[in-house]
Amino acid sequence: MKLLKSKKGMSLPTILGIVAFVLGTTATLLSYVFFQSKLVNISIENTEAYENAVQKVNATLKIITRDKLLDDEYLRDLETYMDVSIELYSTNLWTVSSMVSDTKQVTSYITGSTAAVNSFETIFQNTGEEPTFVLNPLITSGSLLSSYLPKYMETNFPSITPETNFTTFQSVIDYIRVLALANQGFSLRVPNDLQNQSNPTALSHWYIQGSVTIPNNKDLTIPDNRLLVIDGSLTMNRGSTIYGNVIVNGNVVINGQGNSSQGLQGTIYANGNVNFAKNLIFGTASRPSFVFAEKDITLDNIINGYGYFLCQNFTAKQGNIYITGGVYTSDDQNIQRAITENTNLNTDAFYDYAVPLLIEVENTDPISGGTIGDFKYTSPKIGS
Repeated sequence: MKLLKSKKGMSLPTILGIVAFVLGTTATLLSYVFFQSKLVNISIENTEAYENAVQKVNATLKIITRDKLLDDEYLRDLETYMDVSIELYSTNLWTVSSMVSDTKQVTSYITGSTAAVNSFETIFQNTGEEPTFVLNPLITSGSLLSSYLPKYMETNFPSITPETNFTTFQSVIDYIRVLALANQGFSLRVPNDLQNQSNPTALSHWYIQGSVTIPNNKDLTIPDNRLLVIDGSLTMNRGSTIYGNVIVNGNVVINGQGNSSQGLQGTIYANGNVNFAKNLIFGTASRPSFVFAEKDITLDNIINGYGYFLCQNFTAKQGNIYITGGVYTSDDQNIQRAITENTNLNTDAFYDYAVPLLIEVENTDPISGGTIGDFKYTSPKIGS
């Protein structure tokens, strides 16, 4: 058999086209694998085995916090009694975990002594892509919110002694619910109080019991020095932008694909997942946006602006994503574009951004002090 051979090699444009196709295919496959992994986690979270594992870990954390003990003998006995695994993760930081399947487990982190660190130096001065950067396991959406709320309470409600011993995101919501029911500081509202407005605006310190959906082409506005607390999920529809700071005890979804000027000009704290559709803008140079999620954050394409994202897993779909700020994850980060450093982040404005300047992590130097007996732990999350 005769082989036919071309008398000249492939042209440079052809070679570049092949290279681009291969790289694009590889990126797509990586995104697909990452997406499939997330689907597996979601499927596991709907099982009885997952619920049992979470209950075991939560119960163990509460027992340790009640007894205020972390010595080896106590932990080994508790480990056997509760059927969990308790391991020393690093200096003065332990993991409490329980298996859900042969390859998956839920894990929490706990410490018995804390120290305050500067959030800018610890997190936000980084893009999250530095080889030396590692997000402290105790820094989550819940812990950031727990650190910010006391300052907010002191500023707006000086007659109320603020709670400071929060352990989880849910404990913050429970505290605000009690205040709202007693008509102390926060005002108890229902979703229609916001949804039915021609220009949806949280007119004061609102706690809304139930999920909120903002209609197409209507913005959600939270005035300066205010927090909107939604005890449910938040859905923003096409052509809608969030202005201000919002706490959501559930998932956040922003549906785009319409007005390219829509997006987020504020800060989101979420106790679940956050999903952004394509064609969105985050913040400005003078007011970057912050998104803190207990679970995962997903961005579609055609997204740009100034944003800081902190979550368990972060996914940005391939194509036209330009972010100045940072991405900080406890597990995986899947983004094909580099994050640009923001050299002009104004720490003096952190309170206005609803971002704490000081946060608590485990105290790794007993000689220097710290708060002994201040037990902090994270909510159980699924991982390998």
